Amino acid sequence: MLESFWKNFVDWLGSLTLIDFLIVFWPLILIDFVRSVGKAALLLLHALFIKFSGKKRWQLEHFTPKVSIIIPAHNEEKVIENSINSALETDYPNKEIIVVDDGSTDRTYQLAYPYAQKGLIKLLRRKTASGSKSGALNYGMLFASGEVIVTVDADTLLERDAIREAVKQLANPKVSAVSGNVRILAGEHGRVNLLVKLQAYEYLLSLELGRRFNSLMGTLLIISGAFGAFWKSNVEHLGQYDKDTITEDFDLTIKMRKLGKRLVFAENAVAWTFCPETWRAWVRQRLRWTRGQVETLKKHSDIFSKKNFDFRFVAALYDMLFMDVILLFIRFFWFFFVIIFLQSTFVYVLLLSMILYMGLEFLAIVTAGLLSPRKEDLRKVYLAPLVVLFYRPCYAVVRMKAYVDWLLKRQSRW
Repeated sequence: MLESFWKNFVDWLGSLTLIDFLIVFWPLILIDFVRSVGKAALLLLHALFIKFSGKKRWQLEHFTPKVSIIIPAHNEEKVIENSINSALETDYPNKEIIVVDDGSTDRTYQLAYPYAQKGLIKLLRRKTASGSKSGALNYGMLFASGEVIVTVDADTLLERDAIREAVKQLANPKVSAVSGNVRILAGEHGRVNLLVKLQAYEYLLSLELGRRFNSLMGTLLIISGAFGAFWKSNVEHLGQYDKDTITEDFDLTIKMRKLGKRLVFAENAVAWTFCPETWRAWVRQRLRWTRGQVETLKKHSDIFSKKNFDFRFVAALYDMLFMDVILLFIRFFWFFFVIIFLQSTFVYVLLLSMILYMGLEFLAIVTAGLLSPRKEDLRKVYLAPLVVLFYRPCYAVVRMKAYVDWLLKRQSRW
């Protein structure tokens, strides 16, 4: 039976004309193939150029502006000591560490207090929680004396040279903010199951391909709240973090780009974070991220109507809107089109789609592994089939739900 299926599949494949192929698989060819191959080729060529041309990036050995590392914490007793220790152990000489206990009801404050007693950190305590990470960050900035603000989540651990690698990018007077290279260390309870591995794979691709490419093209839109660096003066001029969005890092970045600020990705500024290790927690996180993204785009919708913004900034937002929102609906409509109008060859169309997407996925993960500062990332290649066949389809359904909930103005629950 299996032999007969493959024979029929090969016969069908041989009968496909170029026109038939383009009509059926146009989203894959016109969008996914062009973007995946083009992005991989450009990044690899750029890496080779940097390696063999001897061209040096902005690096000043004595460029050490004072840095204020702000760690917002709400009920983080399990991780707060590790977070403080990793910040203390960074090799950047001119720094202060500010821990903001934002109304914690656990032992977060008690565990951080000995570090404050020794003068190693500034410990701020709000008896009543602000209700948002942005409130905690804004409060911390009131006490920051550094020229550069580095935000680090309480569940994020910095590598020893992470601050130095991030700050050196700011030696370029054209750069206003830096996105760190955030990787997955383990699940939120220290476990490393299949879901955690899939998220580690996802982070590798999104950072080593996505943010690296956008940084190169001048279209970077997100400085991760888990680990990012800003000139303090720029954040103050923008009115600090707004509290009207659940993705405060994306919102602040958009405001900086509106002022024509340049953002870059520092691939060698590595930090390690923890991620959801249950599907329930993962779904809640991704619903929050997706809802926050579309709310922020709606908040800054004036970008799409006014003409005085930087072209690359506007193009990047249109690209995000198309790739993350519009294309998602296109894929769903394409799937139903195949089911309804190509019933007799539905299985063959899906099989060929999976084969083609698998090829693009292997290209992406191998490219990300080659570009990564850690070549052991290439070992993640075995996860590619699971990502294509299971993880990404699940994420597409979650994103679709978030967009539909937003359109129907349903109350969000986190």
